[in-house]
Amino acid sequence: MKKIYLLLFFAVVSNLFSQNGKIYLKNSKFNVGKPNTYVYEPPQGLVIEDNAKANFLYITPYDFSSDISPLKKSGKRYEFTVKVPDSVRVILVTINDSQKIADSNNEKGYTVLLKTQNDVELGKSLINEISVRSNGGYFFRLKSESKREDLIAEYDALFAKYPKLKDDIVSLEYFYTKKSLDKEQGEKDLLAFADKCVKKDTEEYLTSAYYIYSSNNDTQDQAKKLRKEISEKYPANRIDAMDFIRNFFDQPDKTEASVLESLKAYKTKYPNDTSKRSLSYFYSVLVPIYLDKGELEKAIACEPYINLPEDTYNNFAWGQSGGDLTMPVKDIDFATKVSKRSLDIIEAKRKESYTPDYNGKFNMFADTYALLLYKQGKYEEAFKYQSGVKALDGLDAGGKERYLAMLDKVKSKDEVKAYIEDEIGKGNTSPAFIAKLKEIYIEKKLPMAEFDAIQQKTELLAQENKNKDLLEKFGSNNAIDFTLKNLEGKDIKLSDYKGKIVVLDFWATWCGPCKASFPKMQHLVTKYKDKDVAFLFVNTWENGKEEEILKKVSSYITEKKFDFNVVFDLKQEVVGNYKIQAIPTRIVIDKKGDILAYDNSNTDIGKIIEEQLK
Repeated sequence: MKKIYLLLFFAVVSNLFSQNGKIYLKNSKFNVGKPNTYVYEPPQGLVIEDNAKANFLYITPYDFSSDISPLKKSGKRYEFTVKVPDSVRVILVTINDSQKIADSNNEKGYTVLLKTQNDVELGKSLINEISVRSNGGYFFRLKSESKREDLIAEYDALFAKYPKLKDDIVSLEYFYTKKSLDKEQGEKDLLAFADKCVKKDTEEYLTSAYYIYSSNNDTQDQAKKLRKEISEKYPANRIDAMDFIRNFFDQPDKTEASVLESLKAYKTKYPNDTSKRSLSYFYSVLVPIYLDKGELEKAIACEPYINLPEDTYNNFAWGQSGGDLTMPVKDIDFATKVSKRSLDIIEAKRKESYTPDYNGKFNMFADTYALLLYKQGKYEEAFKYQSGVKALDGLDAGGKERYLAMLDKVKSKDEVKAYIEDEIGKGNTSPAFIAKLKEIYIEKKLPMAEFDAIQQKTELLAQENKNKDLLEKFGSNNAIDFTLKNLEGKDIKLSDYKGKIVVLDFWATWCGPCKASFPKMQHLVTKYKDKDVAFLFVNTWENGKEEEILKKVSSYITEKKFDFNVVFDLKQEVVGNYKIQAIPTRIVIDKKGDILAYDNSNTDIGKIIEEQLK
């Protein structure tokens, strides 16, 4: 067995350094706490553009982080300079220009070991490299082909070479990976590792032991005892800091003043934790408060302290837009300005360096911006942005209806007719398409018998596609019954609502798009309050203990003054039974208890309800 492990070890090291191009430290010694310069030697024949950047990823004890650094040409080679936190052992690098990933090292990225001054440090860096590399696919859109079994084999090969490192904190990811393959044995191994951490008696090891104990039902007493010990020994510890943040989120009716007061208190109590990741918890709450007050400049001033401010802006703007072509917007000029800011940010990032998620974000943000421009009566500009989304194949069903409305404002009836017929030919249709096509046939005095044939055919095809889609998604059209408790503690049973149209809205407090859609959902709840329509807002996939979740959700609903019947899927059984893969997801159920439709937006819910109420 030892020979096999040694072979695997050499395979790991060989794979690490068998790279077409090369990236390495300019000076052989890594200078901790200082900027370090790296040398990039491109593969032979690869042309690197003048604006290329090094895009690098690294792991800290609590998170992954990434950044970019410009390349500077030096003869046939290039150099870039990077400063990373002292704890970092490995960086993963790709070379990007403004349009693409110019060099991904065959979609694996370049890994550079930083701390290799002795066998122990080299071993730790090699173990850390496995985690960085296996996560590169998610962050940098690289190939992450290693199965968990293969990762375990790589770890075991390294432990055969460096057996003492199996008890080191750097190996924690190894134990969690093992648990994902064998929960029972994995739990035993983790608890044994936690016991060893306690004996090492440092803040980092004790904190890891606490999190392991607290996640196991059988070691809650040990977790409580250890928590008390950590708080006494280390008053500014990470566990208490995260509790401070959780309590902050649970505060109802947060204002600018209360958020700034909490931020000040956090900085005072935990002076060693002023990372962007920690501060973003506060600033990410502050920005929506500023936007609600129409103070965009204050929101912009917070951008350096939050992750993905563009997402925050788009969530706000989409929520204000109403999500459809008819719902009025309270302050449309301000909402449009906020939406434009989201686009400006991703355009600036794209010009600085290629980002793999650009197309997806452009599709979402431009769709929002185009809708707001349309409602401002700026049809040409709206059509330009919506056409951009169409060019990237980013139009969903609602987006296609919005494209049709904008097309109708700026192009001829013949072009509108051609678009509708093209979409119908592809099997895509909607009531809006059929209504507009009928209008054109009447206006141009075309044969109505021809239209009637098209309508009949498309409606039949649409129903067939819908039934097929629902069967593939749920296995049956019948809504699965459930009983969940609501905010008042009452049991809410789905089958009790037979005879009414029911809308299930799956959401969580951490889900920005979920919350951005709630103003539109509140509009629908109010509109159908006295009709045979019921809305159940299924809270799921929350983090924390039951009482923490109840408090957090109650505070949010109360603070926003939503009139929602919230039910709690604490065991995540309902979300599993309905095969929900992303939130927000909404499911519409008819009066007989059959599923009518589902989607991740609320664009067509009002239309579906109206059709069922006829």
